[in-house]
Amino acid sequence: MAPGKYPRVIGAGIGRTGTNSLNEALSVLGHRKVYKFQDAISFERRRNWASILEAKEKDVLMEALKKELEGYDATTDTPCSFYVKEILEINPSAKVILTVRDSAEVWAESYAETINSPSAKHMRKTMFQEFFVPFLIKSAGVVGADLDDPKTDLKKAYEGWIARVKAEILPEQLLVFNVKEGWSPLCEFLDVPVPDVPFPHVNHREDTKKMIARAASSQ
Repeated sequence: MAPGKYPRVIGAGIGRTGTNSLNEALSVLGHRKVYKFQDAISFERRRNWASILEAKEKDVLMEALKKELEGYDATTDTPCSFYVKEILEINPSAKVILTVRDSAEVWAESYAETINSPSAKHMRKTMFQEFFVPFLIKSAGVVGADLDDPKTDLKKAYEGWIARVKAEILPEQLLVFNVKEGWSPLCEFLDVPVPDVPFPHVNHREDTKKMIARAASSQ
């Protein structure tokens, strides 16, 4: 698939909704450069993302997003999913994929045990603060709740995010997708053939918990 100047597929899902599996699936389908969360926190990019997350003026934000995403075929996960509408302004013909879990309860449990675990919170306070401080502020503003606050109703926050994306994106431009569904709905939406390989399922909860624990213990 020939690369475009800006993303043609925009992932609107937040963490623990199958964003890494979608990333792998898009790569299989020929999207050579897929922007993911790990790219945003890389040494050479996290300062630019801090400026994006803190941007107050629309023109400053849009220019920074264009600079960051130029040459990428697709995006998945946060922080790009915070800017679905803005990326659509950059490429109005892009398609949006909102990854979801079986239920709000399933997502909240997975999020609490991984991204919101004590080890993960500790890492956010001690690593990459120039990124995570504005990231968490932006996250609270976009999702409508502070996901780091133990008092936050995670299920309500998840449901609110899904409702917001559905309300903001035209139905014909949006696929609400559970990675358990596999290739069929994804390929139909993107108008590509179904590949003759299993759909990738990665970043399982237990694997993520172990990875976070290893990273926290190495600090």
